[in-house]
Amino acid sequence: MNKLSFWHKLAFIANACWLATWALKHYPLPNGDIQSTIVVTGLVMAYVVNLFVNLWSVVLLLQHKLWGKAPRWLIIINFLFLIAQVYLLVK
Repeated sequence: MNKLSFWHKLAFIANACWLATWALKHYPLPNGDIQSTIVVTGLVMAYVVNLFVNLWSVVLLLQHKLWGKAPRWLIIINFLFLIAQVYLLVK
């Protein structure tokens, strides 16, 4: 597994925690340890890792070296998450 593929997978997990954080607003978990881990991963790591990974992907895309380094569906999903995160952050 190359570095970009690893970081895209990590960003996907952080983005899933970001979605879970939004769900926790309405459906809190009884155990605070799991909930705090999801919230920290979702609200801190997701923004940072996703921005880093997508900027790295754009640089590789401009150099025509992106495809084949990570699955296309994962690159697209992480980019869509970035758009949603930036929109909600600015809003």
